Order: sequence, then C-alpha cells, then structure tokens
Amino acid sequence: LGGIRASRKVGEIIIISGLSVTFGLCLATAWQFLTGPMPAAFNDALRVDGLSALVLVLCGFIGLLSAAYGVGYTRRNDARGLVTPRMRQEFSVLTPAYVFAMLLVSVSNNLGILWIAVELTTLASVFLVAYHNRDTSLEAAWKFLMLGSLGLGFALLGTVLLFASAQGALGEDLTALHWTQFMAHASELHPFTLRLGVVFALIGYGTKAGLAPMHTWKPDAYREAPSPAGVMMAVGMLNPALYCLLRVHLISKAALGPDFSGGLLLTLGLLSVLVAMPFILIQWNLKRLLAYSSIEHIGIMAVGIGLGGEAAVFGALLHMTYHTFAKPVAFFSAGTLAQLHRSSNFAVIGQGTLGRAPITSALLLLAALFVTGSPPFSLFFSEMRILGAGFLGSHVIATSVFLAALVILFCGFAYQIGRLVLGQQAAHRASAPDPETLDWGVGVTLVAALIAIVSTFYLPGPLMGLIRAAAAVVSEGA
Repeated sequence: LGGIRASRKVGEIIIISGLSVTFGLCLATAWQFLTGPMPAAFNDALRVDGLSALVLVLCGFIGLLSAAYGVGYTRRNDARGLVTPRMRQEFSVLTPAYVFAMLLVSVSNNLGILWIAVELTTLASVFLVAYHNRDTSLEAAWKFLMLGSLGLGFALLGTVLLFASAQGALGEDLTALHWTQFMAHASELHPFTLRLGVVFALIGYGTKAGLAPMHTWKPDAYREAPSPAGVMMAVGMLNPALYCLLRVHLISKAALGPDFSGGLLLTLGLLSVLVAMPFILIQWNLKRLLAYSSIEHIGIMAVGIGLGGEAAVFGALLHMTYHTFAKPVAFFSAGTLAQLHRSSNFAVIGQGTLGRAPITSALLLLAALFVTGSPPFSLFFSEMRILGAGFLGSHVIATSVFLAALVILFCGFAYQIGRLVLGQQAAHRASAPDPETLDWGVGVTLVAALIAIVSTFYLPGPLMGLIRAAAAVVSEGA
C-alpha cells in the first residue's frame, strides 16, 4: 500500500512539475514577444503574434490550474474507491496531451496544422468525457465525438475552400496554408469561394467553441467529464476555438471587409446568448448550468468581435481573459460539491449547502458573482465595454436585445445558485453527504478565487500589454 501511495505522489509531482515548466515557457515566450522580435519555426508554420501570445499564456495557466485541482479531485475519488490505477494513468496522460494540443493551436500560423491541433483536443476530450465509464458518460462521449467530428469536417471543408479561393496564388507547398500568406494575398482571393470557406470554417470551429446552434454537445459532456477536464473544455477549448474563429475572421475581413464574417459572428453570438437564457432558467443539474454559462460567455465574446471596432474587440479579448480566471472557481467548487453529494443534480444535492459545506458553498456563491458579471467584479467591466461599443455603433437594436438577455441570464443564474447555496435545508435527507475538509482540491479552489479577485482590480502590465497587442491584431490585422 505504501508503494502504491508513493507511486501516486511521484505521478502527481511529475504532472504538476511538468505543467509548471510548461506555463513558465509560455510566460517566457510571451515576454520575448513583448520585449523583442519573435523567431518563427518550421518554415513559419509556428509563429507568435499578439493574439497567439495571449492565448498561449491563458492556455498554459488553465492547464496548470486544472492539473493542480485534478490532484485533489483524484485523491477524493480514490478515498471512495472510485478510481482504478488505469483511470489514474489515463488522467495523467490525457491532461498533458490536451494542454499540448491547446498550445499547438495557439502558435499555429498554418491552417492545416491548426486543424490537426483542434482534432487532437477532440481526441483527448472524448476519453476525458468517458472517464467514469458510466452509461451516461459513454453516451455523452459518443454525442461529443459525433458533433465534434461533424464540426471538424466543416472546418476542413472550409480550409479547403479558403485555399481554393486563392486560385493558385499561394503556391503548393506547406506555406500555402499559412495565415500570413492569406493576409498578404487577400486582394487576390475569389470572393464567392472565400465566402463559402468562411461560412464552413466558422460553423466548424464554432462547434468546438460551443456557439449555438452547434452547442448541444456541451451540457452532457460537462456533466459527465471530471471537473478538472470540465475546466479545460470550458476554458482551455473555448479560447483556442475562439482563436481559430478570429484567424478565419481576419482573412475574411482583409479580403471582403468586416461586415461579412463580423455579421456572422454577431448573429451566432447573439443566438448563443438567447439559447442559453431559457435553459439556465429551468436547469436541474449544476454542471449543465455551467455549460450553458459557457455558451453564454462564448456568445458574449462573439458579439464583441462581431460588433467590430477597437473598443468592442478589446472588450471581447478582455472578457476572454477575465473568463479564464473566473470560470475555474465555478467548476472547482461545483465539482467539490458534486463529489461530496455524489451527484451534480440539484434534487440530490438539495438546498442550503452553505450549512453542510460552508467553504465550498461560499466559493460557489463568489463564482456566481464572477460569471454573471456582477459589479464590481471583472466580467462586469468587459461586458460594459462591449455594450458601450454596441450602443455607440450601428447595432443598437442587436445590442439592446443582447443587454436584455444578459439581465435575464444574470437573474436566472443568481436564482439557481442562490437557491442551492442559501435555500432552506430539508429536515431529513435520504443520504448524508461526505463531510467537507480543507483538502488539496479546496485549497486550489481558494487560490483560483484569490487570482480571480486580484484580477478584478489589477492586471499585470505585461498581461495588459498582451491584451492590447491581441486587440491590435484583430482590429488592424497587425
């Protein structure tokens, strides 16, 4: 038994150390971008600009944080006899593989490599969704695989059509699919073929991001995946998928002007926010609630990009950054509550969790303030930036609908979490939940909450510089 425990600790040390080094390399790469010229690699197939550097840092951060919480999550399940040695090995392999795929997306200058990297995230995600090996897990994994493969098929067709729109101007070697090549030859792209390619690519990568109406895999996948994997899907997959959407948007913007792809993103973003609204109001499962919250937030980012203009784009990228810091608190606290009650269904957890698990419940309540954009927390400011740009621009009606939906979503999410945490406890419960302890998982959640709170009032200068540089890439194609 002692040998098994020692082996587990060695595995935990390896994965945390490895992802710590990886995050450090991401920070070093971003710092190199901010302070000097960035060398390209593999014949410019891998390249870092402002947008790449920002997504790279956020993905490295979320990979490390998810792995750290995963240690406590696995220990808790192990104590209950729910984890086999094979499951531990599977989690230890899939987590760094997922992080590698996310990072590869963020530095890909080649649309073909970009597509392959997104495919790698899908393969890792399928096994993570099916991790618990329940009937519902396998069903959710199959649904995710089918919809994800369909989306990737659309994205591949879109990539082929984008290449075809160049009519041979890009050449035939690897560099022909470089994003920078498309930008340099934007005036030579065939408009009709390009429009088809943009539509298919936005639908394909929008499926990975969870934009409506391609969002239906999210609720089941989030419910069944382990909470550390849920965070990587909710943030780690969302950020690279948005990166893909932005690269396609920039090609379209350079060749066709901002209205075509911008209008599509605005429509899909607004639809996502509207679709999330009723399902949050009637939700019956805590993790599914967070899934619809993610659909809402990718919708908010898409609306910001679709509105166009420097202020709206900056607001969307600021929202992506703040969302990366806020959403882990929600997933970690929800995951701990689900573990303590052995279910994520509201009916099983019951109301009044503050009396049974005060630390985790308080963290979940704090997370609800984060993700609903409650003042004075961070997402409030990014949402106000997007709304201000919308009302000052030419999309006043769409922005008004967007604002109304945000208000309803705020009320619905606050009602669901408030009832769960602060509601009246039942006099008798069918089964008592496990007692809350200040273990590793709760400690990581506290650290994540502290980071989210600090980010509300202070973003380091280099990180703000990355956001501005990313906004310049999207606004100006620079």
